[in-house]
Amino acid sequence: MNFKRLISMFCLFAVCVANIYAQNGKSSITGKVSDAKSKEMLPYVAVAVLQTKDSSIIDGGITNENGEFTISNIKYGEYILHYTFVGYKDYFKNIKVSIPTTNVGSIEMTVSSSNLNEVKVVGAKQMMEYKLDKRVINVDQNLTAAGGDASDVLQDVPSVEIDDEGNISLRGGSNVTLLIDGKPSDIYGSNVASVLAQIPASSIDKIEVITNPSARYNPEGMSGIINITLKEKGNRGLNGNINISAGSALNKWMPRDNISGALNWSNKKVSLSASANVRYGEMGMLTDNMRYFRNSSGYVTDIMRTQRDGGTDGYGYGFRLGAEWYINKFNTMNLSLNINKNKDFNDYSTATNTNYLNSSSIRNNVDISNGYGRGSFNNMAFTYEKTFKDNEDQLFYANLTWSWGSYGRTIEDEIIYNSPLFSDRNYIRGDTTISRRHNAVADIHYIHPFSKNSKMEIGYNLNFTIANNNYEYSYDRVLDNATSYDFHKTEQIHAIYATYGWQVNDKLSTQVGLRGETTLLDFSKDGYNGIKTTFDRDYSSLYPSIHISYQINKMNSFQISYSRRVKRPDHFNMMPNVDMTNQEYLRFGNPKLDPEYTDAYEFGYSLLLKNTTIFTSLYYREVSNAITRFEFEWNEDNALYYGFDWAWQVAGSATATGRTAQSFLNIANSRNYGLEIIVDRDITSWWKANLSMNFFGAYKDGRAYNYDKVNAFNFNTKLNTTITLPKNWSIQASGRYTAPSRTIQGWEYSRYDVDIAIKKSIWERRGSIGINFRDILDSRGGHGIAYTDEYISFNNRHPYSRSIRLSFSYNFGKVANMKKKKAKSMQENYNTSGGDEDEDEE
Repeated sequence: MNFKRLISMFCLFAVCVANIYAQNGKSSITGKVSDAKSKEMLPYVAVAVLQTKDSSIIDGGITNENGEFTISNIKYGEYILHYTFVGYKDYFKNIKVSIPTTNVGSIEMTVSSSNLNEVKVVGAKQMMEYKLDKRVINVDQNLTAAGGDASDVLQDVPSVEIDDEGNISLRGGSNVTLLIDGKPSDIYGSNVASVLAQIPASSIDKIEVITNPSARYNPEGMSGIINITLKEKGNRGLNGNINISAGSALNKWMPRDNISGALNWSNKKVSLSASANVRYGEMGMLTDNMRYFRNSSGYVTDIMRTQRDGGTDGYGYGFRLGAEWYINKFNTMNLSLNINKNKDFNDYSTATNTNYLNSSSIRNNVDISNGYGRGSFNNMAFTYEKTFKDNEDQLFYANLTWSWGSYGRTIEDEIIYNSPLFSDRNYIRGDTTISRRHNAVADIHYIHPFSKNSKMEIGYNLNFTIANNNYEYSYDRVLDNATSYDFHKTEQIHAIYATYGWQVNDKLSTQVGLRGETTLLDFSKDGYNGIKTTFDRDYSSLYPSIHISYQINKMNSFQISYSRRVKRPDHFNMMPNVDMTNQEYLRFGNPKLDPEYTDAYEFGYSLLLKNTTIFTSLYYREVSNAITRFEFEWNEDNALYYGFDWAWQVAGSATATGRTAQSFLNIANSRNYGLEIIVDRDITSWWKANLSMNFFGAYKDGRAYNYDKVNAFNFNTKLNTTITLPKNWSIQASGRYTAPSRTIQGWEYSRYDVDIAIKKSIWERRGSIGINFRDILDSRGGHGIAYTDEYISFNNRHPYSRSIRLSFSYNFGKVANMKKKKAKSMQENYNTSGGDEDEDEE
């Protein structure tokens, strides 16, 4: 082969390689970022590369100490660069990548006083974003919750705990206000676990956790507020998504399936949205309770063991319609309708064995419980928002929400005694509940800026509720008029509030607020036996708040805050309904409960490093009239001592003494304090981790009811880590651990669990498939011990939570993306002083 032929072949090979590289080439994007005023280079600025067609994030990076950045391995094409940094306005830049190294030049970022308190995690869109007064969880980045519901999402939120019965706690405090799109969650139903089950994870946009809210917010929820924001509006044009998941528990066959979808259309004037979901699921739990009854000398006299196994299977569906009208540049109206319906079936078997040591006799009985429930929870909301031509920060906002719903439940228990000594006690017990509820919420507020650095917000809030509940009990299928009754409740909460915010300088900002509320509560119990009992609770209170924020420098900031909050006894806390579905374990409310109040203090600090964000919070809460769940031996003396004479009249003759009763009391006071640490770390460009730790103590004084004064310290932690693999694969693992904790009557032992998920993005990131394993160690559950004067109780709870789930999602439709348009308009606004071309009149 001669030299010329060799050169020709080499050139041909080079052309082929160049042609292949031109079609599949990759480039490195470089650039610089500086401050528009000081001209200083800005370190640690987040730079994200977005797709122009749907604004999905391709990759990202951060600037170094010299304000320079490099993002490698970007395919040739057109993109949007999105620059973000704490205290500065977001910056967008359209770029074209067509050569091995694309230098986008130097851009200048402008300080934004409204963003001084915000800290965003750098790089591509993170699962967690932090602000000094709240944290934001982007649900799309949570792989382990894919195909699940809202409770699966909350399991991975730092400092949020959900127990086996669906109860939510935040930083160790159980009184949390749950909002859906800023509205009280009880418009979707009274039971929190049921509300969370109605919301597919795929329909959630983000979750906000507000630990110390201002006077602007309803003071209900002493531990804080959790706001679940649903996906609503898409991009301009027609677009939508569909999500399908299917799975089952692994302990036993318990399918859990979900299908949801959304469709959106919008133009310059109107936005229309619709979403729907259909779900089916089976849940179950195995409980084991061992009680050792003691005499006054402390010797064990009887031993009772109760084992309960079974579950609930049910289906539900819901849909949501929304319309938004952009009347002009300054006026917007929004109308939405939500309909949710569900039906469930219960099947439990309870076996109780009692050994009477003094008489050497044994009593065995089996309680076979079957029933069903049907619910409907609906709401309609109207919102009007107006800004003003002279000042875009001046705002008037009005929201009216009406919700209505009903729930019916029928349970039949067949009690069978195996011992001949008790065979005459065999019977069938029935329990039918019908609840109807109407609620109206009005929220009106106005924001008036006095200057660029100060503004005041004033508002009025009304929450009006009417509830009617019917409870019918039967024995051997014969209605028992002595224990059946109707329950009626009317509650009005009127509130006015005002906050004043002042940006003292570029570093210091303050906000003070005051909220005044009056609560008018009336309810009555109308017995089928003709006996009527009425209760009322009227009270007023003031709720001040103070927030002070200080930006030390570009990487360090802190906030000090105080607020006063309240926990009003809820419907189930106060309802004089004796639940006798489990005859060995009675449950009822306490209509004499008073509200409990909390004074909450908090100090927050955030540190932004090159690849790490550290958020810490030191908090202290003082609680008076603490509402506490407690249990006691069921007999007439105890019922009268604790003020439950009405419950004894209902259930004293219907159940045997010596059993366990559970209700609520106002314990004198309690304190809760702790330190929260959250660390976000980009370990490498493909490995990210989030670690949260909460060290907290709780002091409770129960001596007023012969219980202990408890001062206990506790600890829980959560770890979430995500690894991005080649070919659009990713894997995520999350784990939780809660240390043992002392209660006012005993102990709760440690708990831990681990989830793992794998996801593959397909069809140019428009779709994805995934598989996740929940509770792979089969360790989720609870174990505890309770002491009373009469017995010692050991409790074990094991939910059938170990499960596997397959999921699929797909985004479709025309996407003339708003963010792309925003990139163009913001770029123009940074370079010129011109405004919007559309000058609509008010």
